[in-house]
Amino acid sequence: IIVNTIFCGNHQQGINTKWKDGADLCDGQYSHIDHNRKIAHIKAPQDDEIIKLNKELNKTYIAYGVKGIKYKARQKEQDMSARAMSAPVLVERSIAKSSKHYRNESWDLVDAEKNGYVKLEEISAEDLPEQMKEMDKKERKAYVGKMSKKRLEIQKKISKLNQERRKYVEKKREKMAKNSTLDSAIIRAIRKQAEKKAFEF
Repeated sequence: IIVNTIFCGNHQQGINTKWKDGADLCDGQYSHIDHNRKIAHIKAPQDDEIIKLNKELNKTYIAYGVKGIKYKARQKEQDMSARAMSAPVLVERSIAKSSKHYRNESWDLVDAEKNGYVKLEEISAEDLPEQMKEMDKKERKAYVGKMSKKRLEIQKKISKLNQERRKYVEKKREKMAKNSTLDSAIIRAIRKQAEKKAFEF
């Protein structure tokens, strides 16, 4: 177990009050921050395009079954709530939705078929969305495959933009201040320790 300590205040005061000793005893890293400094949200050039791609990503979700309509509406509501909080929050949500960990087998046909949650040919027409009800089995398969391919393409675009965005934001934050906010201190410590364990970012 590694213990990192972050003192809210002057660097030397943290050392004098044994915060550095606590980190040293547990192979951790000692940091200090200005606890009165607010975390600044940095707008990146990639943000608008990520938000735009998120709208396209939503169109690839095919709601099915009893849960489908409800959960697709909830997905949209959560996007709107994120947008109401701030653009950076919606950007982070969009990025999270583009990862392999964002899965919705219980209501989305693309995820459901991809992950073996359902067999498309066994789903009754009444459980399908309107645009698929009149399709035969072959057409349904092709339609789901088309949405799956489109989603993957959008996710790759968002992932690439996110890599560019993170580099931009990190450079901006480095210019703004070092060890000045809690998030920057935590990220710096964890990255440094993870790199020693052969993790790559």
